[in-house]
Amino acid sequence: MAKTAKQIQSDVYTLLRDSNLYSKITGEVYRNGLRPRDSGKEDAVVIFTTGTPDEIQTGVVTVNIFVPDLALDNGVWIEDMERTAQLELSAQEWADSLSCEVSCYRFQLQQTIYTEVEPETHEHFVVIKLRYRFYGDDCEPLRVPQPSVVSREENGYDHVFVTEDNAAIEIPSVIRDADY
Repeated sequence: MAKTAKQIQSDVYTLLRDSNLYSKITGEVYRNGLRPRDSGKEDAVVIFTTGTPDEIQTGVVTVNIFVPDLALDNGVWIEDMERTAQLELSAQEWADSLSCEVSCYRFQLQQTIYTEVEPETHEHFVVIKLRYRFYGDDCEPLRVPQPSVVSREENGYDHVFVTEDNAAIEIPSVIRDADY
């Protein structure tokens, strides 16, 4: 049996709430239509964009991360480009971490992560369009918390594992970028 749009949206919501990306935003994660209009925080909104209920379900889920604009002394609002650039990079790392080890989904970016303007609320938002292929059935559980996360650091990749009591175990990598 195929998953519904709300089930797929809920799965991506859960994967995002259990990610390093969630810890890097100042707000919350919401399903489409539930974000408070005047939040003023860096909120992520998960939107089911499209899907086909074939034997292997395919489709697109969009995640928008809102970033409040900066107000200049003359009343002009501008994009907080430093912050949106940081979140674009963090979003890329999150998208790269979505593997079949945590769900029966195969995710990849539909297009390059980019930033759009929302002039009415003086915000910009980072746009992440994830193409998915779902191989399980509608009762297939997600594996959260995720067993491992790979994050980009200046000196290579650090693997972070979480124990059953949510204690982090860091294992330094022995492979450096020069080894590739």
